[in-house]
Amino acid sequence: MTRLCFLKGLREIGGTFAIVETDHASCMFDFGFANSALMDARILNRPERAAECYVRMGFLAAADGIYDRKTAERLGLKPFGETDRSCFFLLSHMHIDHMGGLGLLAPEIPVYMSEDSRRLYRRLAANGEAEFFEHENCIGLPYGEPVRVADITVTAIPVDHDVVGACGFLISTPDGSIAYTGDYRFHGFHPEITEAFARAVKGASVMITEGVSVSFEELDMLSLKEPEPKRSEENLQEEIKTLSEELHGLLVINPYNRNVERLHRLALTCAEAGRVLVLDARCRDYLRTFYPEDPACVYENALADAFLQPGDKYRQYDGRETVPSEGGGQPDGAAGDCIRDIPAGEIVTREELTGNPGHYVLQNDYSLIGELMDLREVISLYVHMDGTPLGDYDPSFGKLQNFMNTLGIPYRHMSLGGHSDPWHLRHMIDTAEPKTLIPLHSFRPEQVNSLHIRNRLLPEPGVWYELSPEGII
Repeated sequence: MTRLCFLKGLREIGGTFAIVETDHASCMFDFGFANSALMDARILNRPERAAECYVRMGFLAAADGIYDRKTAERLGLKPFGETDRSCFFLLSHMHIDHMGGLGLLAPEIPVYMSEDSRRLYRRLAANGEAEFFEHENCIGLPYGEPVRVADITVTAIPVDHDVVGACGFLISTPDGSIAYTGDYRFHGFHPEITEAFARAVKGASVMITEGVSVSFEELDMLSLKEPEPKRSEENLQEEIKTLSEELHGLLVINPYNRNVERLHRLALTCAEAGRVLVLDARCRDYLRTFYPEDPACVYENALADAFLQPGDKYRQYDGRETVPSEGGGQPDGAAGDCIRDIPAGEIVTREELTGNPGHYVLQNDYSLIGELMDLREVISLYVHMDGTPLGDYDPSFGKLQNFMNTLGIPYRHMSLGGHSDPWHLRHMIDTAEPKTLIPLHSFRPEQVNSLHIRNRLLPEPGVWYELSPEGII
């Protein structure tokens, strides 16, 4: 018998946690955090008790077979390795609301993700951005190649999202198949990839889909007409190119550093406009991990501490992958052996920015915003393009705008986002035609619907549902 249970993320954005349980295996996904009014980065946590703390506060799920022995005993749960099923995780992508708790799992538990997500995760960990600890047993999956764990077979299938490596999964069990979409969009660089996912999982017994875009207003999804083409990643590049050509001073941008393909395209766009893209060291590291030949420099005053070792000046990852992965698979470029000196010609100083501001586009993370005080006289525009702070739910979002107003720096918000509009959500479901639809990752999942399904389930947390080839009846 195959059963499904949903513990978190049903009526909130983020924190999705689902369990697919067969006679011999327990497959779980994802393992991140929803935005919470309880969380505050200024509160010092006890690292050795972090998993326990996050479970007790409701940020992470209380489930058997996923935590180390000490944590599980404090929570009254069974630790990893002491259940009667093979426990493993799937992670759809490297956004904190889907992977933020990864380092709090038992170190031995297998966590499957796309190969690109694994590469990015290792660099996030090397740069201190992996949240808590670095999980040891991450396994990268080639797209489209099934992997079997006990009596469950999993296939990673790419989707287009605003982070490199995003994928969904087709989970095949003895009693039916489950398609999990992760997060996806149709207005990115590769809408055809998301379209292909829908076709690849066509007819699945169950489809579990995100529903972020229906969260904020009432709508009748079944009556929606296909919208005019919305602003896309290609449009965003055109806008940046126009600004680069028309403005005479320094253009400052704040993109999300995990959206590596956008960084890649920005490097090329800036070059076409006759400017040089200048990044902080972490951002440049992520770019060079996937696009080692891209034309981009690093800002001297934004070199990350993660790259500095005693006796060193500037060091960074050079894209070579020399550290073997677990199990003898592809190497992943872990911290320590994949860094080299940054050539002096690739370091841009403050004096160079102020002396020739029209020649550069400067990426500036919110954490380094103080640097703009010394550049404000040459800044023509600051463009907030999905970097941190990510939205107005974050108190820092208003502080960023207040900072710009105080310094007199022109500000523009050019957000694009990573989630499909409601019509395209329905299009995904219409194309896939699952037997049972389960919407979650939304404030209003009941608004996600389609005429191309047999039934829809809005699950209750902690309730087990039996799977059949015809869905959940």
